[in-house]
Amino acid sequence: MSNSSQKQRISITVDAQLLEEVDRLTKNRSAAVEEGLRLWRKQQIESQLRNFYQNRSQIDVEFEKEWTEETQEQAIAAWDEFPWNTSN
Repeated sequence: MSNSSQKQRISITVDAQLLEEVDRLTKNRSAAVEEGLRLWRKQQIESQLRNFYQNRSQIDVEFEKEWTEETQEQAIAAWDEFPWNTSN
């Protein structure tokens, strides 16, 4: 999490009971709302990624598998050529 010095003041309307519960758990409403927004954003990104991967075509899946296999072999071969590899 970044602690940006550039903060913006906002005004929101929140369910009174929810706000009471938040107040019982923390003395810093702003930090609680900010953390809630971070978690919400993370969930949105995860949902988009999940949807992307679940909706790929079989052709895309097969291409990605082939590409991974080919590039993995090349990466291992390139790694073996670097001078820090003392196993040779």
